[in-house]
Amino acid sequence: MTKKNNTRNLSKQELAAQLKKPEGEDGKEVGKKMNIGNKYICINSYKVLNPQTNSLILEIGMGNGLFIQEVLNLNNDLKYIGLDFSQTMIDEATKLNQKLIDEQKVSFVNGSIESLPFEDNSIDYVTSTNTIYFWPNLKENAKEIYRVLKPDGKILIGYRSKKRMNKIELTKYGFNKYTETEVENLLESTGFKKIKTETISEPDFDFDGKPIKMEGLYSTGIK
Repeated sequence: MTKKNNTRNLSKQELAAQLKKPEGEDGKEVGKKMNIGNKYICINSYKVLNPQTNSLILEIGMGNGLFIQEVLNLNNDLKYIGLDFSQTMIDEATKLNQKLIDEQKVSFVNGSIESLPFEDNSIDYVTSTNTIYFWPNLKENAKEIYRVLKPDGKILIGYRSKKRMNKIELTKYGFNKYTETEVENLLESTGFKKIKTETISEPDFDFDGKPIKMEGLYSTGIK
């Protein structure tokens, strides 16, 4: 199925701003459309993360949280925290995952990667997909993730390659694009070990009537 990458006649600048921080009714609609474009990269990111039993997972920028059950299905006794700086997405994710919240498997926090509201060495896994383009300060933000991870904790950054992103006109507006090498170097300079990147191909996706070959990159490292 193909979908045009627009909503409510937003300009590309407006749409790019909503992709960064969905807000209001437009943000809710953009969140739904993100689920279409992000389905494969989100689900694959959880598989690559491969959380072990009885672990705590933090996802930074989970959007409306449609795919959270997918990660919980991967192992037993997993707990999940979703952090987003969009209250609109927090509200939408809460609606979609109320049963899991009631079961105390899932919780959501309004916050920023710039100052993660968690104690040092408290999280087993940190994952963030299609958000690195909007991180305000790569080095400092990566340090925050490193701080909250437990020793031997795992980070996963899911993203589209700079080469792929450059084929999408929308990404000219407010997106910072990175190569695999740049992301791996970021992790290494932060102190992560056992760094590697896995590439997984996806079905073509239609951007403004133009099919684009898609693939997700998944860079991981161990504290």
